[in-house]
Amino acid sequence: MKLIHFGQDPIPSFKNSAVTIGAFDGFHKAHQEIINQLIIQAKVNQGESVVITFDPHPKIVLDHLKGSKQLLSSKDEKIQLFSLSEIDYLVIVPFNLEFSQLIPEEYVENFLIRYFNPHTLIIGFDHRFGINSTGDIQLLRQYADNGSFKLIEINKKEENNIKISSSGIRKAIMDNDYKTATQQLGRPYHFSGKVVRGKQIGSTIGYPTANLEIAAGEKLLPNPGIYAALANYNETDYNAMLYVGTRPTLGDNLNQTIEIHLIDFEGYIYGDNLEVKIVSFIRPDQHFENINKLVDQIKKDRSAIDLELGKFHLTYPYYKNVPSVAVVILNFNGENYLKKYLPNLFSILPPYAKLYVVDNASTDESINFLQYNYPEVKRIILQKNYGFAEGYNRGLRQINADYYLLMNSDIEVKNDFITPLIQRIKSDPLNMAVQGKIKSLRQPDFFEYAGAAGGLMDLLGYTFAYGRMLSHVEKDEGQYNIAKEIFWSSGAAMLVNAAMFKSLGGFDVDYFAHQEEVDLCWRIQRAGGKIWYEPKSEVYHLGGGTLEYQNPNKLYLNFKNNLCTLFKNVPYIYLIALLPLRFILDFLIAVKYLVTGEPKLTIKVLEAYLNSIVSTFYLMHKKDRSNIKIENSSIAPGQIKGILNGSLFIHYYLFDNTTVNKINEHYIE
Repeated sequence: MKLIHFGQDPIPSFKNSAVTIGAFDGFHKAHQEIINQLIIQAKVNQGESVVITFDPHPKIVLDHLKGSKQLLSSKDEKIQLFSLSEIDYLVIVPFNLEFSQLIPEEYVENFLIRYFNPHTLIIGFDHRFGINSTGDIQLLRQYADNGSFKLIEINKKEENNIKISSSGIRKAIMDNDYKTATQQLGRPYHFSGKVVRGKQIGSTIGYPTANLEIAAGEKLLPNPGIYAALANYNETDYNAMLYVGTRPTLGDNLNQTIEIHLIDFEGYIYGDNLEVKIVSFIRPDQHFENINKLVDQIKKDRSAIDLELGKFHLTYPYYKNVPSVAVVILNFNGENYLKKYLPNLFSILPPYAKLYVVDNASTDESINFLQYNYPEVKRIILQKNYGFAEGYNRGLRQINADYYLLMNSDIEVKNDFITPLIQRIKSDPLNMAVQGKIKSLRQPDFFEYAGAAGGLMDLLGYTFAYGRMLSHVEKDEGQYNIAKEIFWSSGAAMLVNAAMFKSLGGFDVDYFAHQEEVDLCWRIQRAGGKIWYEPKSEVYHLGGGTLEYQNPNKLYLNFKNNLCTLFKNVPYIYLIALLPLRFILDFLIAVKYLVTGEPKLTIKVLEAYLNSIVSTFYLMHKKDRSNIKIENSSIAPGQIKGILNGSLFIHYYLFDNTTVNKINEHYIE
């Protein structure tokens, strides 16, 4: 991005430029949509993307009274925010009374067209300009109709049925509603200050604080009170307790101070700058009878702040412009798969993604192959084969990233399947996991058994998927080309929020393999998260590469782990009715295997039940621990999606609903 100060720096001769103009205070989500469209149009035109903004803010000049307009972003902050985008030019125009007196036609012809020669002009629906704001969209349409430029109007953008606007965000901040402010900005509201020496009172009570000196200006600062915050120092965010107030417990008529305590931080920061990001308001400033009662309250504040920040970190990747992604392959003796499928995967990795291979103590040449052919791939070598669940848990503990993309080693990719997954998971802070379209490598026109177009579950706990009912797998004919919420995401290629994964304890290590992703996704939904299917992402799965689908051990794990998943996630009162029904159906399935000449499978079903019955008290203990983790990880009220209100077997065998599309939509929540 090139910065141009209008009137000081030369203006380039723009050709085919895409131009937008506005105050852009706060650079909120509605502004970001305009900028995204600007960049797209500039590429289409093969021209420059140009943003024109003003300093000072027009309202400050027009309202005459300095300080009458409190801003969400200073000029320097605005420049920094725009620099994170892909625009070519940011032009800052000095705004004064003389400029404000331009009649709208002068503004368009002698300023906008004369200096910037827009091929395309992109504006918000409520854009006004010229003397007394008499210029509007109607006038610009007249110029567009005469061929002066192409006009694109960006409609009103809403968040939770509330219009996104700078004035609305200011009001939210003044009302201490930082949830709304964060949602509409697309990031926490922030301000910066220089650390100066205070009276060191915080150190004497166990909470050393950094006093912040805020540069004079029109920046809107938080109300007096206590806040959960993040303090960014040396490009690292630290959990923090923020105080704004006059310290009434220490005396009367004291000046207002802004102090911040960086939790679990040690270091000398006097004279340095801190960026403070406000997460939530905890309580107003208040007077206490003595210092001891103040300390008692600070301890309570710390607990409340820890809880608020813990929940915020679960959704924090949503607010990052470029989150970090770890693409993680769990490998066990998969040298042939790595040789065959790794080259394509490696070639399409976006710059923000890093590739890891977690090796479950392979005895083949997997590690040597990686070391000599792909030294860039980070290797995590485990001491024994821990299986899918614990193998991933142990490997992921050693990886710091915002998102984990978990991939089987027998996955082939043909194009960028990662970007659509990232776009989907970042479309809502509650999105915690997403899978793409999983197709068969053996029959590329068909879905693959393990996940297909997103997982579902019936009321009795039997799993199936869009594109796969029982053993019937569908041909992909575009019937599942709409993104939707699902019950579970396949572990064959699954993007998951790393903080939520860790907060919930990851996969259940007792599962070894199979159904662990179903259990994880159920727990995520109970914690308020959402699971999605994104059809724009597509991979090809060999399937059964490590254990054939009809292998008796696989059947045993599926039944045992499914029963465990039900026991952990269904309330006890419903288990009383559910478990007897499941036993009857599973017993019939075991009999079917026996009648069809597969006694080994019958034994495995019964063995799974015997294991579950013997483990009842242990399962009760696991259920209690799991519930505590879910409660501590809660980001919203739990809403379970992707449940079939009925029995999979009744729909399949009695009503001949052999595909999900044949089931009436109202049966699936």
